[in-house]
Amino acid sequence: MNVTILGEGKIQETDLSTSIYKSVKPTLRWNRHFNEKTIQEGIKKQTKIYYPMWIVKMLVIADRKPFPPKVRPNMVFIDAITGYRGLFPNIPPTAQKKVPASEIKEAVISKEDLFARYVPDVQDKQINRNYVLKKPRYEIKETELVYLPLWDVELNTSFLTKSYYINGNTGESEELMRELAQSNTWKL
Repeated sequence: MNVTILGEGKIQETDLSTSIYKSVKPTLRWNRHFNEKTIQEGIKKQTKIYYPMWIVKMLVIADRKPFPPKVRPNMVFIDAITGYRGLFPNIPPTAQKKVPASEIKEAVISKEDLFARYVPDVQDKQINRNYVLKKPRYEIKETELVYLPLWDVELNTSFLTKSYYINGNTGESEELMRELAQSNTWKL
């Protein structure tokens, strides 16, 4: 299946033990018997998955009579499974890639729900708070379903037994994403 990937997906299987080691609590890292080799031996399962996210590119137009309107581009992301949403601080690269359909997670939030509830919520609660008196207008330029590469890792060592989502672009642990997938905190 040909999909749009968010980021470059630089993290490989060999980097997972380092990423997990960096994400554990410092008290566990102080234990001299717990190291990257212990983690590497304790990895029971590692699968690469592609996690769906909606990306909405829009223009924020602030009218300032008698001056011309101030136009700012903005990029909104909405997690297509949990509903977690926000603004990208910078625009990440995207690329087309062919991936097996078994590695792709199914999106729960449809495009209709996206425009009816989630995008107005981001506009209201995150963008509008920067404008004190008159709220801006919005012009949506592009909407796309992209996939974030993640490593789903199951770790079982004598020190730690846990499942991790490791970001395929940065190597950071996506603990929040895993927790939100099990709750409906951000759903509208």
